[in-house]
Amino acid sequence: MATVYGFGTAAVDFRIRTADFGDLYKDKLLAQTCAEMGGGALANFLSQVSRLGGRTVFLGKLGRDPMGEKIVSLLRAEGIDCSRILYSDTLCSPFNVAAYSGEGMRRRCGFLLPNSLASLTEEDLSVLTEPILPEDFVMAEIGEIPPAAVLSFMRKVRAKGARLFIDVDLDPVRQCGFTPEEFDEVCRLSDVLIPNVVSLGALYPDMTAPALAEALYKIYEKPCVVSAGGDGAFYADRPGPAENVPAFGVEVVDTVGAGDAFHGGFVYGMLSGLPIGEAVRCGCVCGALNCRTFGAREGMVRREEFDRVRKGDKK
Repeated sequence: MATVYGFGTAAVDFRIRTADFGDLYKDKLLAQTCAEMGGGALANFLSQVSRLGGRTVFLGKLGRDPMGEKIVSLLRAEGIDCSRILYSDTLCSPFNVAAYSGEGMRRRCGFLLPNSLASLTEEDLSVLTEPILPEDFVMAEIGEIPPAAVLSFMRKVRAKGARLFIDVDLDPVRQCGFTPEEFDEVCRLSDVLIPNVVSLGALYPDMTAPALAEALYKIYEKPCVVSAGGDGAFYADRPGPAENVPAFGVEVVDTVGAGDAFHGGFVYGMLSGLPIGEAVRCGCVCGALNCRTFGAREGMVRREEFDRVRKGDKK
């Protein structure tokens, strides 16, 4: 089986719980509890692929600091190859901070600090892409890494002949700083587009998930898979209406990380040689089952349960 490389965010997540004074409260809030766990959209994606049995490698840059040590320790615990990581002696490793309110843990806000990932040089990118082979799968995250670095990385991967996916985790224009023209190049460099329906709201306003999948396929003539939360996912890999794969019914505890798990299940399905519809179904299984547990990575499904649920046994 080919190797799955991931270029994007691996971080430490800090989950803070505060009292709940409502949405209009603007004053200081005391952090009553703080949980530390592995995070970063790309690291979560690789964790899901690894738990299903895929061979995975993280490509990125961390600081030589306790946070970086924790990130690497958590990645290795998931079976992810960390041998290609670059290190900085002066930059801090990435971390995320998210605040939740009250006993129900209602998410109030979250902040992502890319730190060392925001300082990748051309030399860094050449080193990171050096081991990639034509038969490999590569996921590039549209999120916390600056546009110039993402585009340069993708061009280098394209020259290698590997299969290239994009995970559109954040709005590429309003949050990530891409121009529409730069994001258009991102899409043209990719083999498969995997945005969620919210992330492309600025570029494709007021579009439903199936309409977005159809529009992207019409423009780029390549498979497009749009995840849509409780509505499952919609995919288009030919002209005509997008196909829907419904979400699996579970008792939802926390949806953070569900999209990352979906992407992991989908790419694992493609890696296994499944038709795109079956690969999307793999993604929907992983995304749904991850919602049963608090935390982005804690509830990601392992191979035995994944196979059982795919066959229809949800026990």
